[in-house]
Amino acid sequence: MNILVVSPEAGNWRKTSPLATAVNRMTDAFASAGTVVLTCSPFFKNLMVDVDSYHCIYSGVEKLQGKPYEIWVSEKDPLHTYIYNEEYFGRPYVYGPPQSAPYSDNHIRFAFLASAALAYAEETKFECNAILGHEWGGALAGALSKTTYKDFAYKIPFFFTVHNITYDFHISSNEIEKIGLPRKDYNMDGYEFWGKVSLLKVGILYATKVLFPSPGYRDAMLNTNLPGGISGFLNRNADKLIGVQFGVSYQVWDFNKDNLPIKEAKAKARTQLQSQLGVDFDGKLVLYVHLDEEAGNTSETLATILSDIARLDIFILVGISSRNSEWTYYKDFAKQYPDVMYVQDLDSELDSTFQLRDTLAGSDALFAANLREPSSSIILKAMAAGTLPITGRTVGVSTMLTHYSLETAGEANAFLADDANAPHQMLRCAKDAVNVYKTEVADWDKCVVNAYSGFHYEWCRTISKYLLIFGELGL
Repeated sequence: MNILVVSPEAGNWRKTSPLATAVNRMTDAFASAGTVVLTCSPFFKNLMVDVDSYHCIYSGVEKLQGKPYEIWVSEKDPLHTYIYNEEYFGRPYVYGPPQSAPYSDNHIRFAFLASAALAYAEETKFECNAILGHEWGGALAGALSKTTYKDFAYKIPFFFTVHNITYDFHISSNEIEKIGLPRKDYNMDGYEFWGKVSLLKVGILYATKVLFPSPGYRDAMLNTNLPGGISGFLNRNADKLIGVQFGVSYQVWDFNKDNLPIKEAKAKARTQLQSQLGVDFDGKLVLYVHLDEEAGNTSETLATILSDIARLDIFILVGISSRNSEWTYYKDFAKQYPDVMYVQDLDSELDSTFQLRDTLAGSDALFAANLREPSSSIILKAMAAGTLPITGRTVGVSTMLTHYSLETAGEANAFLADDANAPHQMLRCAKDAVNVYKTEVADWDKCVVNAYSGFHYEWCRTISKYLLIFGELGL
């Protein structure tokens, strides 16, 4: 099977974004499954690792705007193909300067990306069985396959992956023809959104199937009254929507490189973490809270019940950026109660991936309320470390977790609240976790084994489901 992938972010960046990381791991997993994948993304020279190793192998002119494009590759980065045009991708930022308005011509830039990717596939006779677009920046590949490139791609199924439905780009209806859209579909049931064009709706409208990053997230999007009235559009297209759990790379996140029994490995990791932080957990349950940009309401929920949790037999580790507005609040609390809390700076000079892995490995539980991250990868990373999540039943991955109770003790791998936005419910789960940790040691150990060994969700499992969906359409 040959697949053309169009993504606004991907490849060997110095610091990868969540989207680029997901697309990279998918590309690796497709290749491992024997699929020929042509992953096309912009060539942002200022973001690349070892940019001098790349060279131009092809030059062409795409059909939508009649603009020249170049194809750049590197032997050190064999699975990625980069599209370059100085006018569109020679800028210092992907979408626009931080904390500023995005570039006003982003729709033109990413329409060019989709057009150039399709042009390159056509001109090099890449016989793709499917086209896969990522986020709104890859959405126009589906529309252009039915318009500008219909002679080449009209019959090729388009699959659209929505990594996070809150990300969209809206433009004036005056721009419709500039990005290759048929005006007949500019209506409420099409890509119109409050008098403008929604590129997110464009991707969904022209997709054969729409892939969400977890079953729970797909269900939540259909059952949540989303802002702007897009809920009705999603429900009208419900038959297209499929939730496929994103994986994690266990090669990175499995801390137990010596293949020790998990109880022994966790004890070793705990000792190492105490030494690294210069603290004494004093036999308490170590609860880690990761407050990055995807943490959603976790900080708000934690702050509401922090004094109550501090009275439990718990040591709280908070990972937060020193640039975060709540940094001072947690640092002050930790200074006042050093036997209860320690705060890690997520902006430290340490490698953030390994810092997080080691912290999760040395912790016992993860406190995660209503996460913004649809795939809930922080939960999968915790479980790869044998660390039990305390989270809600509506969090993306939660449909695949088993809540601890006396009846489920043998299969449980998490503590789940009905509503993770309800502080008293999350506090109840924390109390339950401490009780099991302290008094039901055999049950706790079994839960750890279930999380670490019983729930092994690699990216290859994600891609096998993608390929199964493609196969069901006869590809």
